[in-house]
Amino acid sequence: MERNNRLVFSRSNTTMKRKFDEAISILEYSVMLVELFELEEFNNVIAGQLRLMLGETKHTRIKREKVTIDQSLIKKINPHPKLYPLKDCIQIGIDGLAHLPEEFFDYTEQRINLVAWRNQVIFKNRMEGQLHEMTIIDFIKETADKIGGAQADSRLPYKSLIAEEHTKILLMAITKGLFKSIGRDYSQHSTMNLSSIREKIEQTKAIE
Repeated sequence: MERNNRLVFSRSNTTMKRKFDEAISILEYSVMLVELFELEEFNNVIAGQLRLMLGETKHTRIKREKVTIDQSLIKKINPHPKLYPLKDCIQIGIDGLAHLPEEFFDYTEQRINLVAWRNQVIFKNRMEGQLHEMTIIDFIKETADKIGGAQADSRLPYKSLIAEEHTKILLMAITKGLFKSIGRDYSQHSTMNLSSIREKIEQTKAIE
């Protein structure tokens, strides 16, 4: 088991570090609002921030060749980030029943590089005798696009694959897996964030 489970920052600058911290803070507040206050519209925010953090790419040409450049925010902080691997995934059987794992990620294993992590299958669904699988990166990109209102992609029938309640579960699991991979204590920061909100409410009442 790794002794140090914190993300090592290297070759970063002040602007990128601040942007990274802002994205993590947005994710923390959004997860808290969904879990504690059932404001599920913040799933939109979570999906967008996960794409910015873990799955942002740019397509360009270098010497007339098509090249995909990984612009994920986490790589701008650490060129070689590693995250905990999947332990299990959501599986929908031919009977339509869902198997929901107690824990999605295995925090006893060594962390793996970002490319391998993104290509792990996090959702399986048997439809019309065929097995449909969705990787973490496909889920992040599709969710960020679809619940953001983009046109459906015909090659991946998103809505027929993943029910809304499973989308929420996966967003929560991936985000908390990210927190643990970078050594972020979500419970501790959630308590701090709630206290901060409470203090601001009290200050506003005092002014009124």
